[in-house]
Amino acid sequence: MSDEILFQKIVCNDAQRLDSFLARFLGEVLPGASRSSIAAAIKAGLVSVNKKAVLKPAHKLKINDEVLVKKSRIPNENSRISSENSRISNELFEKIKIIYEDDDILVISKPSGLVVHEASSLKGESTLVDFLKQSNRQLATLGGEFRAGIVHRLDRYTSGVMVVAKSDFASAELSSQLQQKTASRIYIALCDLPLKQNCVVERAIGRCENNRLKKAVYPLGKNGAKYAKSAFCNIFLDEVQNPQNSPKKNTPNIIAAKLFTGRTHQIRVHLSSINRHILGDVLYGFKGSCDIIRVFLHGYILELKHPRTGQMMSFCAPLEDDFAALIGVDTRTLNEKLTKNFVLSCFEPINQWLCLS
Repeated sequence: MSDEILFQKIVCNDAQRLDSFLARFLGEVLPGASRSSIAAAIKAGLVSVNKKAVLKPAHKLKINDEVLVKKSRIPNENSRISSENSRISNELFEKIKIIYEDDDILVISKPSGLVVHEASSLKGESTLVDFLKQSNRQLATLGGEFRAGIVHRLDRYTSGVMVVAKSDFASAELSSQLQQKTASRIYIALCDLPLKQNCVVERAIGRCENNRLKKAVYPLGKNGAKYAKSAFCNIFLDEVQNPQNSPKKNTPNIIAAKLFTGRTHQIRVHLSSINRHILGDVLYGFKGSCDIIRVFLHGYILELKHPRTGQMMSFCAPLEDDFAALIGVDTRTLNEKLTKNFVLSCFEPINQWLCLS
């Protein structure tokens, strides 16, 4: 498992590389913290120097530089599970909300911070799969033990609606819908700037040449780039964000995103390609407050055919409290205004939108 560091501030007392400095410091307080895991945390945007995010492990520190390790989990290679992280996992598990369940599928709202399934870069992390196994539910096995029931995923710091397959039949049917693009997924994001206009982005996405944690837009085929399509629209809720019609400074911009393909980091990459950034997404260019500790992206609507009955089903995961707090309204008011039907209606004129390729 991993050890939690909550806004740990360290003052540098010697000029040296950032990763070397953190390895030495964290080695004293977290025995077993590895150099590679520290480098990964830096590249993920979890470390700032003098209140500015730094993504290069080789960044040269100066004497008296202030290094801030934000809410992150540095893997401890000497310990599989710590009591502190067991507590953190239980807190995340308690935040999982069941939206719908029958013999074939389970639909949940995943909280921000929860990893969906085990990965080589996240050894020891508690995952959604762990929660599902602990609940003693029957799960599909087509994805193997570490991905039991999983047919699609959300990034760790993305919250929102997910469907889990409880049978191999359901897993195969749901995977087919996702591959054939008959399942629909709509997300809500808080961004640094509004869109110039609603648009459709069709740009291939591949491995980033300069950062293995990132994806990037490339010509089709370069660096494994595959076709990707997203649609983005501004959501204007003046009556929610500004009920007195008086100007509000620094109010986050609400953007809805619809996926037509499902590439890794697709929404984040496509928004970055049009110079728009999700709040908290320093990996893809957000340069705002270091106090924002998550990527403000939420899976809001999932529409699919039930794998056994063929009935069209639509699920919605209400926005979390931190979204409402950042916008400056209470959660109930926000979710009452930002209804599923309202968001779906925003995409009705999509054929008239600007297409960027």
